[in-house]
Amino acid sequence: MTRHTDRDRHSHEGDERHLGPLVRIGDPGEANVIAAMLRSAGIDVRMHGASFGPYPVGIGELAEVEIWVDIDDLDDARDVLAAYRE
Repeated sequence: MTRHTDRDRHSHEGDERHLGPLVRIGDPGEANVIAAMLRSAGIDVRMHGASFGPYPVGIGELAEVEIWVDIDDLDDARDVLAAYRE
């Protein structure tokens, strides 16, 4: 896996991070496990979903969580996700 330094991660024009979607998970607990695995591999994670709002929802599509990572880390994140799913 390629490791990026903080400088590499923030080298985009305008100092804005460019995030891309990695996966959508229907179980918020599993999404937290995947996020923890990604973070332990040195990959910064953003999670989005109704289950993280002030009134968490844990049923059906509303329970889905999207995991986003920096586009520079997408390939590494896919490797971590593939290893998790094996």
